Amino acid sequence: MQPVARPDRAPYAVAMRTPLILAALLAAACAPRPDAPGAPEFADLVFLGGTIHTGAPDAAMVEAVAVLDGRIAAAGARTGIDPLIGPHTEIIDLQGAAMFPGFVDAHAHLIGIGLREMTLNLEGVSSIAELADIVASAAQETPEGETIYGRGWIETGWPEARFPNRADLDEAAPLHPVILERADGHAVVASTLALQKSNVTAKTPDPDGGRIERDASGAPTGMLIDNAANLVMALVGAPSEAQKREAFATGAGVYAAYGWTGLHNMSVDPADVALIEDGAGAGDIAIRVYNAADRAGYDAIKAAPRSSADGRIITRAIKL
Repeated sequence: MQPVARPDRAPYAVAMRTPLILAALLAAACAPRPDAPGAPEFADLVFLGGTIHTGAPDAAMVEAVAVLDGRIAAAGARTGIDPLIGPHTEIIDLQGAAMFPGFVDAHAHLIGIGLREMTLNLEGVSSIAELADIVASAAQETPEGETIYGRGWIETGWPEARFPNRADLDEAAPLHPVILERADGHAVVASTLALQKSNVTAKTPDPDGGRIERDASGAPTGMLIDNAANLVMALVGAPSEAQKREAFATGAGVYAAYGWTGLHNMSVDPADVALIEDGAGAGDIAIRVYNAADRAGYDAIKAAPRSSADGRIITRAIKL
């Protein structure tokens, strides 16, 4: 897999949302420890001056939160938190802003999020015309004949009110195979050259679990649904182990930048679990990841569910 950067977009081009960033600090709890025997238990960081939601039924809102060593040390009224403020404690006045517990994405694909950032990132594209412009720009930076691969588009709300097709891609990049994956990972659109190189024609049958979209004459439109996408993905190639490690770290960084503190990582290749654990151990993955492996991992996970990185990386489920 050859990374192709979107010309108008730097990696991690995500909007920072202050309330969500603050949310990351309410993801865990532990008791404070003194810096030395007998020393006051001062916090490293204290949040106050806003509406602080805890999610706890017996104390839904509090006045202040104290943090020690990156974890919640205490949450409650100012009378309980103020004694934890020492000479070196950083105080953040929320100035009326809201602070929430950590947000967790219940269904995501961490490697896909990372690869989206590492290739031609199509998140937020607002029309087929814009999609074509981005592909045309990428074609100018890509050697003739090399595959242009991107992901993240979704046609919902586009003024054209239709899927993109091979004609759209052919006009933008006639000398390159182009494969663009939909945001949900359940479809790709491929250019005519990509279809030709993959031997996908009007005579190609729909694969099990997939569908080739066709025009009135029976010719492929370029849209390949679910397992039909596999017909062209050999042109992209599987990511290397190094690229996977980068993708997991990059995807986790995107989530952290948005203020998410965890995700349920679906259909994980069992062999990739160790890469995620390594990344968390090395400090490259700071969020919590609850892995649901694909069916190939059933026996191993049933025999030995696993947890690592201080409980932040958990693998004990299967995505059917």
